[in-house]
Order: sequence, then C-alpha cells, then structure tokens
Amino acid sequence: MGSVGQPPVVVGATAAAREEVTVYIKAGVDGERMGACPFCQRVFMVLLIKSQHNLLRFKVITVNPAKPPPEFKALGLKHVPALIQGDDGYDALDDIIQYIDTKFPGGGLEYNSPDADLATKDFFSKFCFYIKAVNQDPSKLDQALEKLNNFLEKCTLITNGVTNGDTNHQHNGDEEDNHQEAPVQYMCGNHLTHLDCEVLPKLQHLRVAAKALKDYDIPTNLRGFWRYLHAAYTHPVFVKTCPCDQEIILHWHDRPETPKLSHKKHSVIAKEKPKYSFDVPVRASVVTIIDE
Repeated sequence: MGSVGQPPVVVGATAAAREEVTVYIKAGVDGERMGACPFCQRVFMVLLIKSQHNLLRFKVITVNPAKPPPEFKALGLKHVPALIQGDDGYDALDDIIQYIDTKFPGGGLEYNSPDADLATKDFFSKFCFYIKAVNQDPSKLDQALEKLNNFLEKCTLITNGVTNGDTNHQHNGDEEDNHQEAPVQYMCGNHLTHLDCEVLPKLQHLRVAAKALKDYDIPTNLRGFWRYLHAAYTHPVFVKTCPCDQEIILHWHDRPETPKLSHKKHSVIAKEKPKYSFDVPVRASVVTIIDE
C-alpha cells in the first residue's frame, strides 16, 4: 500500500478543523503509483474540485484490490474506489459520490442536461464490447463517438449568460445582433461538472486502450470531441488525476476477453517511463506547443 506521488494531502483553508477524508484507489503495477481505473479517477477528480473550493481536505492512498488494507475489513469494504471518513466507509461508486455531495455540498459540480446525458450514454459500453469482441468491426463505436461529437459541436455559450448546450434556444433578430455564441469547453459549460468527471476518464481509457490493443484510431474529423479532450488536457484537475498510458493498457490487457500482450511486451510496458497521451490532432483543434 502506498501513496500517490508526493504526500497527496489537499487542505482547504476553511476545512482545517474538519476530519480528513481518505480515498483508496487502485495501485499501479509497481504497487505505488496510481493505477488505471476510470471510476477511481472520477472520485479523485470530484474530491480535488471540492478541495479547490475549500470544502474539504483529503488524502489518496493506492492499494492492491486483491490485498485490501485492514481498515477495509474493519468497515466491510471490498472494492476500490473506497472512501473512509471516521467511522463511515463506502466502496459503491454511487454511494461515494452521494456521500461527498451531501457531506460537502458545493463546488459547481451539479448540472441538469438530459441531452448531455443522452449523448454520453452509449460510447463506453460500445468501447467495452469492441475491445472484448473478436469482431474487428468498430462501426458501433464510431456511431457512439459521432453521437457524442454531434452534441459537443452544438454546445455553445451565449456571451451574456444564456444556456450552454441548449440546442432548442431560439433567438430573435435583436438577440442575433447583440449576442455571440462560442463553443463551451466541457459537457455543460466552461467548468467541470459531475458528468465530465464521469465521462473524461472513460474517454481516455477508450483512446489509449483501443489504440494499443486493437489499433483503433478515433477519427480526426470529430472536431467537437477533440476540442473537448483538448480542454481536459489543459485542466489541472484532469491532468493530476489521470493515470499514465501504460497503466491504462495493462488494465485492459488484464481484463477478461480482451486482446493479450506477450509476456515480454507486458514486461516492457510495465517498466517504461510513464507517458501520457495528451495530444490532439492538429487538423481537429489548435495545439499549443511549449518548449521546455
């Protein structure tokens, strides 16, 4: 059992007197670094956003799910992600999110967009079917990504504060003269919501694992999709919580019914220096290159 990177304790200025929240996430192949689990990253993102609003303080501990720590057994916990605060412990994802929102309300994570929910409904199940199936046809996955892209292409923000993602909003002539529409960065506006914390980790898994194990490339013509990922890749919350490519690849390699790597290739990937696919196609979006 180990911690992620440097001591991963985030303290909010107004939360100093509050009891610390501990979240347990999947450990990587070395037993220390953060492993690849989209549900763990989701919880990590939510906690980090809450902490940035000084609503709580928390620490992250990486664990091997096959060898849970003693505190898991004491509270009857079996899975990751898991959250413990005092005598309260949860390892069901919905219960964790509900506990965090109830105990530490705020942070701007709430959203109300049935269209966004509908647009994001299918892509992950289609990805799971494709990466597990013997069939090499990715057409169902392509369709789900196009559906998501179409929603993201239509998501706009009126500069005077009218809705984002409201494709039914009608403008009269005066409004057309006085308002300008611009693409929003995320699913429901220009800040991360619960939906982004759920969707973005899954999209990163899709991107990295499908390429590594099935040689699948997400089409570059999905401009809304790539614009969305570019926004994530420049957001500190996503970057800080994202597992490296190698962990994502090995996570899916170890799943039942997925394509397998040779023992030698598996060993090489496990020992590689961590890398992160945070680039986007030039034809899909503007890319900023910084020389270090």
